[in-house]
Amino acid sequence: MMSRRTLVGLVCMTALVAAGCGDDSSSADTTTTVAATTTTIPATTTTVAPTTTSTTSTTSTSVPAITTTTIAKVKGLPLSASGLGDALFDADADGVVEYVNSILGIPTTDSGWVDATANGIGCPGTTIRFVDWNDLSLFFTDDVTAVRHFAAYTYGPAFAATISPYGLATDAGIGVGSTVAELRAAYPAVNILPEDEFSGPSFGIETGLRGVLTGTTDTDVILSFVGGLGCGE
Repeated sequence: MMSRRTLVGLVCMTALVAAGCGDDSSSADTTTTVAATTTTIPATTTTVAPTTTSTTSTTSTSVPAITTTTIAKVKGLPLSASGLGDALFDADADGVVEYVNSILGIPTTDSGWVDATANGIGCPGTTIRFVDWNDLSLFFTDDVTAVRHFAAYTYGPAFAATISPYGLATDAGIGVGSTVAELRAAYPAVNILPEDEFSGPSFGIETGLRGVLTGTTDTDVILSFVGGLGCGE
């Protein structure tokens, strides 16, 4: 016959086994809940990826349109035997510089008024001045009238890949880079001179407007223009 003490022990063991099963069931439920939470993370990552791809594509395709540029031709300074546009030879020096400034901006160099014998070139007058806008140079002197005036200009040759200021030309559209064939077509009476012991190939459109060439064939081109009467002439 089972004693009372033995019966009480069996009841306690039964209670402990029952309690242990209850703990296992509770842990399983908690683990299932965590797994469900974890499965929602990949969905969030998938949403971010399309947004990043779309932004990169839109930015890269717009760059070429921004970097494309074109050099505009300067207007208002046609090359002629009388001067540069409305800046005529013999006009007041300061007025001419102000006029060209209004079109090209501040000059790159300005010698100021100096003794004509100081440069060793033999320029006319007692005081002279050179004002440059890169490849365009204006010459001023007090020769003849004793008043400081605009006497000459040179345009070219280019000292960089592109001449600056860009696009100065005669009323007929002839400028630095025009061919000898184009020069002859625009000015049938132009005088084309071959190279000699004093200078290279050159041309003369009229008195006060001439220039230098790369050669005398139709495919040769104009290197520079000279207008008016400058130094060494």
